[in-house]
Amino acid sequence: MPFVKDRIYDYLALHPEGADDDELAIALNLSSRQQANRCCRQLEQQGKVKRDQINFVKIRNFAIVEPMAVDDGCYIATDTPESTFISRWDWEGNIQSAVVSFLQEKGFLLIRQANTQTKEKGKDIEAAFEETQLWVTAKGWPQPTPNTPSSTQAGHWFKDAFFDIICYRGENSKAQLGIALPDYSRYRKLSQKVAWLQPIISFTFFWVKEDGTVTIE
Repeated sequence: MPFVKDRIYDYLALHPEGADDDELAIALNLSSRQQANRCCRQLEQQGKVKRDQINFVKIRNFAIVEPMAVDDGCYIATDTPESTFISRWDWEGNIQSAVVSFLQEKGFLLIRQANTQTKEKGKDIEAAFEETQLWVTAKGWPQPTPNTPSSTQAGHWFKDAFFDIICYRGENSKAQLGIALPDYSRYRKLSQKVAWLQPIISFTFFWVKEDGTVTIE
């Protein structure tokens, strides 16, 4: 499960104090602590993670950060957690691109695609099919911070996306609307809580899987 291992390594690289298997499972919304344990052991074998029992309590995992490259006496990072994060499939820009490809395959004409990397303002996707406009807001899976787990931040991002939809509907009563999200159980559960509003506001969820496939709901 290379993707889960990448997420774990990125998280540990941002947390020099380390994390035990339970903390990783909660922070990264993994299926179980056993999944975190298995991945950390594999990362340890690859020389990317050190597992150490401190003060006879739980074993903690620590990222082994690669040495910095030297250029003219100045230290520069060979790679950063942020750049790795952007390359991941569940980054917002990749979710957006997957939905754009899906829509084009269905015969939609792409009118505009916002640059999510530069945080360009406006609708993330604007497309059209014959006389019908489609506006989509896209969100990825958040990177954890020392104070906020990914699952908690995901709740805030979901609320932001839902507020976008409300504003879009106020702007245009006839346009088709959509929310594009990576297909995670956290987002699925949140979508169920607002399912009763779907026929009232009239919008669609675009669920993007790790392999790039998109399903609608």
